[in-house]
This record gives sequence, C-alpha cells and structure tokens, in this order.
Amino acid sequence: MPSIGARFYTQLDSAYLWGDMVEGELEKEVENGRLFRLLCKLGSVNERPHSGNVAINGENGDKFLVRMFRTYLFRQSQEGQNWLELSHIVAALNKLDVGSEEKVMLQSHDEQNIILVTYKDLKKALNKCFSDLYLQQTKDQQHRLQL
Repeated sequence: MPSIGARFYTQLDSAYLWGDMVEGELEKEVENGRLFRLLCKLGSVNERPHSGNVAINGENGDKFLVRMFRTYLFRQSQEGQNWLELSHIVAALNKLDVGSEEKVMLQSHDEQNIILVTYKDLKKALNKCFSDLYLQQTKDQQHRLQL
C-alpha cells in the first residue's frame, strides 16, 4: 500500500502539472486570437481603397480616429528616431479590445491634428467602421447578384 500511495501522488502531481501547462497554452492562443481579430478589423478599415462612398471610406469621423490610432500603434518615434516596441502594440491592442476608459493622445500622420480619446471611444469607432464596411460589402454583393 505505501508504494501505491507514493506512485498515486506522483501521477496526480504530473496530471495537475500537465493540466496547468495545457491551460497556459490555451490562454496564449485565446489572447492571440483576440488580437488577431482586432488587427484584421483595423487592417480592413484602414487599408480599404477609397471609393465614392465618403461615409465609409472618407477621412473624417470614426475612420479618421481609427487611422490616427493606427499611426499611434505602428508609427512611433522618439526624439526624431523611429522605434518599434511590440509590448506597446500588444498593450494598446489589449486596452482597445476591452474598451478601457484610459485616455490616449492621438495625432495624425502629418502631425496637423491631435485628439485625446478613450480606448472605449476608439473601440466604438472601429466597430462602427467595420460594421459599415461589412454592410456595404453585403449590399454590393446583393446588387451584383441582382444584375
């Protein structure tokens, strides 16, 4: 009985360690999935070619905020030198994903416009732009099917 008990606790400990490791890996994948979906939304909104539809593709309102956020994420500079810090990007994306009340100062690429906005407002703007884009694409597909 003593030898079985010792082996039982060793096996139980191994099972718990394996479960903790699998849970840690799952947490990483969930985090990656959330950030990937958010980056896909940002890319879809920002990299859409301009068309005649100003409400969706124009440089005003919500889309302008999203473009300024892209500049904040990917075009950082310090003392005139460009720099890239992945932790800055991940932290900002996480704040955007949860809709934090924290304020962030955004400026346009040409440095002519500066605005102070919360991540919560940025999240609303991104979701609105993405849903407008999705609705427009759906309408375009339906129109092509009718032709």
